[in-house]
Amino acid sequence: MPFLIIGLVVVLIGGGVAGWLALRARYGPRDADQRQAATLLWKESPTMDEKPFNSWASDGIVAVMHEDWLDAFHADSGEDAWDMEPPLRAGDDAKLSRFCGMSHEVKNGLGVIAYGPYKKDTYGGTGCSTIAVIDVKTGAVKRQFDMPVVENRSTTNFTDPEIVGDVVVFALHDTVFGMSLTSGNEIWRHDQEVSRGCRVLGPAISERTVAVPLDCTTDGPAQELLLLDPVSGAERGRARYESQSPVGVISADPPIVEIATIDDFQAPRTLLVFDEAGRQVTTIPEDLPAGRLNISSISSHVDSQSRKMYRAFIADGVLIASTVSTAVNAYRETNKIVAVDLKTGEQRWASELGPKITGMPFAVTDNRVLVINQHTHENPSQVFEIPLNGGSPKPISGLFPDLGTLIDSYNLHWGEGTVYGIYMGPGTTATPIFAVR
Repeated sequence: MPFLIIGLVVVLIGGGVAGWLALRARYGPRDADQRQAATLLWKESPTMDEKPFNSWASDGIVAVMHEDWLDAFHADSGEDAWDMEPPLRAGDDAKLSRFCGMSHEVKNGLGVIAYGPYKKDTYGGTGCSTIAVIDVKTGAVKRQFDMPVVENRSTTNFTDPEIVGDVVVFALHDTVFGMSLTSGNEIWRHDQEVSRGCRVLGPAISERTVAVPLDCTTDGPAQELLLLDPVSGAERGRARYESQSPVGVISADPPIVEIATIDDFQAPRTLLVFDEAGRQVTTIPEDLPAGRLNISSISSHVDSQSRKMYRAFIADGVLIASTVSTAVNAYRETNKIVAVDLKTGEQRWASELGPKITGMPFAVTDNRVLVINQHTHENPSQVFEIPLNGGSPKPISGLFPDLGTLIDSYNLHWGEGTVYGIYMGPGTTATPIFAVR
């Protein structure tokens, strides 16, 4: 009898332990040593405490732009590579200059920056009227353009410059310029009708199209999309539509704008897709079968004319973005990654990282979508890949260390298996700039 009792106790205890382990594996936190950890290669703080408004990660360099300073770090070590203060325009009587824009992409090792005393009423001078092409590896200025100053026109309306082939495209005084990268000469310009009072709001630029959103206040619909040839500056088309707030351009190829159908800053946005002639192709609604589309800007831009940056990507005829997260319980949320057909506006596929995981796309490469999840105790951030034609997500990185803030507060770059992050959220953080592999 004693042996039987002892046996029953052992069985009960064993079953209880096994049951507890099963429940813990299903619902509880996972031990860090059961999953591979990613490596924090380095973290750095920029020279300035102020919030950056754009960054590059290219050609072995991570560069971060603030109003007063441009920092560059070696991508492999985080050590200082070079830095730059915004110079004054030659002959300008202003006493203070500011950076006011940088290209969203690096082309053939070259990036473009814009600077000048852009708040003329405060600093004097000619506004954000100088752009420079720099070697990203060294910070050396390869070409500088002192843009023509247009009298009696606003000097605070400027946009981020971009390189398209041999042309540098930039807008100032609500005029769009095409400058030769080789010669430094002006190739073309497209001016707005002054009487209409149209403002340029951050063009999106591709190899095929310059998509220029205009905020017009004096006649007709309040919003327009001007489409230009990047090589010649010729007008290809113009679309007119109404929006309750200034629009943002998500893509130039094809041209896609986000509009607000009601006067509410927090209201979801509808997307309009156009062709190169300005004809509307389709509308992407706010609500999809997988949930409400999350089209929110991550920009920490200095001026409303700067081009916004979105966590939405165009590839293989689809727009890829995330849905707005929904609560699972009092502590966790979830969402989905979706692909929307750009011809029909219909959802093509949706993928979920997990029932209690919130993810967002941050890059598209090699027929795959790269997604990262928000950090939680149970599921630290890591990188997943989803086939471009849809499918189940596959983890391709180890678990990130806790960065001390939400991952969606960073401008993220991907290169050679490494994630580079630059904090662009509110306030400060213990990890302003990082590299994780």
